[in-house]
Amino acid sequence: MNLEGITLKLVTDNLNRELLGSKIYRVYMPNPHAVLLLVRRSRDTSALLADLNGGSPALYIPAKLPENPETPPSFCMLLRKHLEEGRITRIYQSDLDRIITLEIDMLGQSSKIITKKLICELTGKNSNLILTQDGVIIDSLKHIGAAQSSYRTILPGMEYVGPPPQAGLNLLTADPAEIVSTANSLPSATFAKAFVNATTGVGKATATELLDAADILPQTVRLEPAEEHALTQRITELQQRLNGEALQPVYALVGRTNQVKTILALPPLVNNSELSVREFGDINSAINFAMSLAPIQLPQHEQLQKLVTAEAAKLSRKLNALQEDLLHAEDAEGQRMLADTIMANLYHLHKGQSSAELVNIYDGNTVTIKLNPILSPSDNAQAYYKKYNKYKRAQSELRQQIEATESMLTYLASLDASLLTATTKNEIEEIRQEMVTAGLIREIGKKKKTALQKSQPLHLKLREGVDLYIGKNNKQNDYVTFTVGGPRDLWLHTKDIPGSHVIMKSTSPTAEDIALAVELAAYFSKARSGSNVPVDCVERRYVKKPAGAKPGFVIFTNQRTYYATPNEERLAPFLEQGR
Repeated sequence: MNLEGITLKLVTDNLNRELLGSKIYRVYMPNPHAVLLLVRRSRDTSALLADLNGGSPALYIPAKLPENPETPPSFCMLLRKHLEEGRITRIYQSDLDRIITLEIDMLGQSSKIITKKLICELTGKNSNLILTQDGVIIDSLKHIGAAQSSYRTILPGMEYVGPPPQAGLNLLTADPAEIVSTANSLPSATFAKAFVNATTGVGKATATELLDAADILPQTVRLEPAEEHALTQRITELQQRLNGEALQPVYALVGRTNQVKTILALPPLVNNSELSVREFGDINSAINFAMSLAPIQLPQHEQLQKLVTAEAAKLSRKLNALQEDLLHAEDAEGQRMLADTIMANLYHLHKGQSSAELVNIYDGNTVTIKLNPILSPSDNAQAYYKKYNKYKRAQSELRQQIEATESMLTYLASLDASLLTATTKNEIEEIRQEMVTAGLIREIGKKKKTALQKSQPLHLKLREGVDLYIGKNNKQNDYVTFTVGGPRDLWLHTKDIPGSHVIMKSTSPTAEDIALAVELAAYFSKARSGSNVPVDCVERRYVKKPAGAKPGFVIFTNQRTYYATPNEERLAPFLEQGR
């Protein structure tokens, strides 16, 4: 779980409401990366848990106290010495950075007040809990030496230096128009990236939601004046929402491995088929929910997903480079024109010239031709003829490479869609084996093959006499289409969108049966969260598999295209059959 700075602002506000003025009466460490403070409030007792786990760092009031070890670690004993009987007098966030500090007042000698700081750095894998006094580190949960960081050291007795500060504008206090203008002036691949770079406290998730709320496409590079105005309004609304006194609901985005990816401070609008949304009345409830989830252990699934994403990104860059090369290669005739023009003007040229203005023999216009001064006019003409021949040969080769790259990108998209619907180890292993066969994964050495039970496609019964078979990976897609499907059975697949092959077995399907099958085909595709998803439907006898084609690839004719918007609630009774 990665919490953005504006989400941690809500955490800070909540802790101020609940714990400010409380007195610490006991300190525990439930595990090596968590510290639990038990506190007395005026009305009752409460607790504060700082969990500095690198994967999901969080600071919250736990709904249920964790169990504590019998023997406390040395850092726990040190915190007891310095913090017990201390009063929490201030809780604040460093700008909108992911750092929350608790100031704790202690009564020292001669009744002098001593203020110590417990600094919670919730910065992902570098998260840390640091106790300081007068700017000097007393101790920390994790020690960082000079060999580990050239920017700062975190060791007892050293002066405390915070993480490198963010240089952007504070999203909640800066002028919204200035934020938009600054982001729009930054050079970046997309405006969304520029927006994140121009601000503090904002990550990709919130930036994407703000742009969507302003009807700005994610691939936009520069905003038009109307888009600037719309985004300024959305930022103003967010500032009013988060700077107000009233409690605001928050939204946890839960991934398919049953883990909260992040918690948003504004209602999510962007559809993402891999995430589900849970609304909570306050930030503390959302964090308690996130920390209570037991992740589904599918490490191989996550690894394959990353591999497919990385390979697709690499091929996309390669495709752009090939297309640029093709543009240059398509100038072959221009190179021949320059060569012919030089040959027609040999007696007007001499060795040592770096350029010449000559009359184009084809259209009569004057053209400036670059020349190599160390070559003779005739050799310069031959150099242009070589470029012409090279470009002519390259055109065919480049088109073949572009076609192969586009085909592989389509195949990777089908693997991505398969991983979206894979839920069992057998299904994931089948996808992995397919990737090995395709050369996307190289197995080192001879691995002992384990006998896996063959995974089965999804079988749904729409009504008596109407059965639906849905492939959940490319291997199952081929099986569903060419083994399960009969010549007169209906075959369905999303049009130009990676997804499952669907076979409907029925002697007399009704229009309602087909509409439901179309919606299920749209649901089991990459367009699951879309609307008006196109789905091709045709009798299976018109579906063919070309010789040598990759798994899941088919060609078909005589199709009819339907449109459907998947509704998970409406499909729930049928999806339950699959579970």
